[in-house]
Amino acid sequence: MPFKILAHAYRKPGMSTADFKKHYEAHVDLLKRLSGADFPLSHKRTYILRQTVDVAPEGATSSNATSPAVVLVGQQSEFDFDAYAELTFTDEHACQVFVQKIRAPEAADQISADEELFLDRSKFAVVVLGDVSETTV
Repeated sequence: MPFKILAHAYRKPGMSTADFKKHYEAHVDLLKRLSGADFPLSHKRTYILRQTVDVAPEGATSSNATSPAVVLVGQQSEFDFDAYAELTFTDEHACQVFVQKIRAPEAADQISADEELFLDRSKFAVVVLGDVSETTV
């Protein structure tokens, strides 16, 4: 049974959404290079759609005052993250091997240095996903 984790990523204060996306995509290439054959089966990234405004909308957070999310239901503050990523592994052991590889000192130093350039690491969060249900046409 596949093993999946979900990560919420926040861009560094003052960074544009376009620069964040460009750097995140390059960061995934770095992860792939450092982990080699132990890279996840998939690393799917989804970016929050943001619009550029001159005046902050009601409920906007300081980090997204002029780049609010296009919220259909809920509050701006609930969508302060800029992307979420779903990583899929063959099983939990494969995930553990990947994590061990990217936490090895040399790899971890490269990853950390790169993350400092584009991520607000104080808000970065990762969780293990459980059951998935999907309804299609």
